[in-house]
Parts: sequence; structure tokens; C-alpha cells
Amino acid sequence: MTKSRSVNHMSFWFVAYSLLIIMMGTNIPAPLYSLYGQLWHFSTGMTSFLFIMYVLFLIPASFVFGQLSDRIGRKKVLLAGVIVAGAGSLMFAISQNLGMLLASRAIQGIGVGIINGTAVATLSELRPESRKTASLVASVSIAIGTAIGPLYSGLLGEYSPSPIRLPYYLHLLLLFIAFLGVLTVPETIKSGDAPKRLKLPTVPAVIRKPFLISVLASIIAWAVAVFFMTLVPTLIATQMDLHNLALSGAIVCLMLGFSTLSQILFKSLSARSAIYTGFALLALGIVGLVIAIPMQSIFLLLLSTVLAGSGHGPAASGSMSWINEMSPSGSRADVMSIYYAITYLGAGVPVLALGIGAERIGFYQAISIYSGLIIAAAAVVAFIVRAHHAKALKNMK
Repeated sequence: MTKSRSVNHMSFWFVAYSLLIIMMGTNIPAPLYSLYGQLWHFSTGMTSFLFIMYVLFLIPASFVFGQLSDRIGRKKVLLAGVIVAGAGSLMFAISQNLGMLLASRAIQGIGVGIINGTAVATLSELRPESRKTASLVASVSIAIGTAIGPLYSGLLGEYSPSPIRLPYYLHLLLLFIAFLGVLTVPETIKSGDAPKRLKLPTVPAVIRKPFLISVLASIIAWAVAVFFMTLVPTLIATQMDLHNLALSGAIVCLMLGFSTLSQILFKSLSARSAIYTGFALLALGIVGLVIAIPMQSIFLLLLSTVLAGSGHGPAASGSMSWINEMSPSGSRADVMSIYYAITYLGAGVPVLALGIGAERIGFYQAISIYSGLIIAAAAVVAFIVRAHHAKALKNMK
């Protein structure tokens, strides 16, 4: 292996680690929301709004920094993302009220918006011979980060003397390692070639239709994942009378852990087949969850969590792989930023509606309606994916 290839190999994993650690930070609050709610007296609707606050700041950051990385270079933007993520964790660590909690989520949103699309683009450019591998590593890094975050904070929240401070201070140390790693990453693009003025990001016309279909699939996958990350810990406490932060964190970790495992197991599937497989498992998972609640069945809750996670993995990674393969190299970071922005907003708004609906008609009734709508949407999008594929094959003949 040449020195250049060795440097690129190490840099590839430093970028993946940074993405993982930043995504870990975004999910540290998940099992702590019930504790925050008790301390600062807010409802399930506000818990859902905390995710929306994150999304509202993530989206403009994604649009701006996706373009900046195409212009000023990937490395500068990656470093900025790590620094802002650190500011978000520090803000969480010193939060004293709901207002500071909202500000913390806003800063986290900016940090993820800065790094997400840029990190995926950088991984592809450090491993140009295999975009699919780069997509898989990016998707698995995101999944592992979001999976270990709630387990880590749930354990510390339940058993440490400082449940709402210590998880974030330790996360700052992990981010510092990420910062040192990114400092060694070589620049993967030549800056100065693109116009310096920012523009409204766009998806190239030639890929807009498959882009839209892929994003719809991603929204469905993440609408289930966001539900598990934001409201399932509260559901466990209020509907099943299980008041343990470590258990709540473990449930979220289990869901996202099986998401990671399924991405690896199903990596040989085409994007279309991965989406089909993911949707089928997601549907089984959320139906099982709806049944588990009135039965008060821990076993069925765990099984449903495993099924939902196993469905989220191929649906999310299949969607991302499709986007990454179709994106022109000169605008890949821009396209990925749009993809993430629409996915997060598309997944966050239904969960906000679910949180508000839970206050109006009851938690279980709202979950039942939400699950039915998710299954219906998955069926429609699967039909659209099939029709698009059939048309593409016909055009090739």
C-alpha cells in the first residue's frame, strides 16, 4: 500500500468516527427526556418539538455548509461540524431549564447539518473505487452512533451521580479525539473552481424523480426511527409503567443496533430490494408494538423493536445508496444535504403531530393511528418504486 493510500485509508476511518460520535451526541438526550420532563414540567408534545427544533436548525445548516464544502473544501467544514457539535454537548451539560434545552438541540442541529452531507461526500471521495462501500460505512456510522448514544446515556442517567451532566462531559472528550483525527484528513476537492456566492441548492434535473422516490422511502424509515428515539422511552414509562432510564436507552439502542446489523446483512441487495425488505419488517415491527402495549408484554415489545430496527436498516441504507450512486460528483455534498434535510423534516413533522395527538386523544390511540398511516405510506411508496423500476427497464430495451 502506498503512503498516499495509507493516509487515505486512515482518513476514511477518522471521518467515519467523527460522523459516528456526532450522531451519538444527537441521541444522548433520548432516554433522558422523561427525566427532563419531570424536572422542567413539559409534555410529550414538547418532547416531539425538541426534535423539530433540532431539524429546523439542521436544514439551513445542511443547505449552506453542503455548498461551502464544495467551494472551500471538505476538511474545513468537517472541523467546523465537530466544533459546533462540541458546543451543543457543552450547552446540554450546563442546561438549567427548558429554554436552554431547546437552545442545546438547536446547536446540535447545526452541528449535524454541517457535517452530515459533507462527511458522506468525503467518504466517497476517499474511497472513489467503491461508492457503495462508502455509503454503507456512512450509513452504519450513523446507525451505530445513534444506537450507542441512548444506551450510554441511559446507563449513566440511571446509575451515575450526575445523570444529566456526565453523559455530555464524556461526549466532549470523544469529540476532541474526532477533532484531532479530522486535522490529519487530506483535502479531497480543489477549492476555488466553483462560484463563491451561495445559491439555493438544487437537485440536478436528470435525477429529480428517482431522488424524490428515494427521499420518500427514507422519510418512512426515519419516521419510525424518530418515533422510537423520541417517544418510545416515554411510552415505556407511561403506558407500561417501567420507570428505568437504562431500559429506555436499551430499547432505543436495540432498535438502532438491529438497524446497523441489518444494513450489513442486506448489503448485497439492490436499493429497490432493500427498500422492499425494510418496509415489510418495519410494518411488522410497528404492528407488534401496537399489540404489545395493551398486552403489557415486554417480550413482544422487544421483538417489535428488533423487527422495526431490522426494517429501518435496509430501507434507510438502500435509499442512501441510491442517492449516492445517482449524484454527480461535483454536486454530491449539495444533493446529500438536501436529502438529509428533507428526510429529517419529513420524519419530524409526523412525530410532532403524534406527540400533540397523544395529548388530545391519548397516547395509545395516537400511536395506533400513526402506525396505520406509516404502513399505508410504505405500501404506496413501494408501489411507486416498483413502477419506476419497471419503466427504467422498459426504457433500456
